[in-house]
Amino acid sequence: SSGINAEYGGGVMRLLESHRDEVQTIAKGGILIGSSKSCKNEMVLVRNNIISMQSHPDLSPKLMMDKIWPAIVEKGAVSEAKRDFYEQEMTNLHTIPCLQLIREFLKH
Repeated sequence: SSGINAEYGGGVMRLLESHRDEVQTIAKGGILIGSSKSCKNEMVLVRNNIISMQSHPDLSPKLMMDKIWPAIVEKGAVSEAKRDFYEQEMTNLHTIPCLQLIREFLKH
């Protein structure tokens, strides 16, 4: 879950993360607008025309479960004990609201 800074609407957005890469340092002029437990710089705004997100709003839960999840399981990247937990989590994402937010951002 990504926490959105109150100045930018606040709230929580549940999005998919599937790797360990992260932005360590925010670019000059960048503003931190969201953080998560796994990534301090989860969402960053640069000027008024660039938004950086460490999560993957571009991956729908269906695409993830059909195409990516089987490879993750096959590689043994997720323990047997955690599989059910992650599968349940992936059905409860805010992909559509996040994409709507991005569309609105791109209009301006």
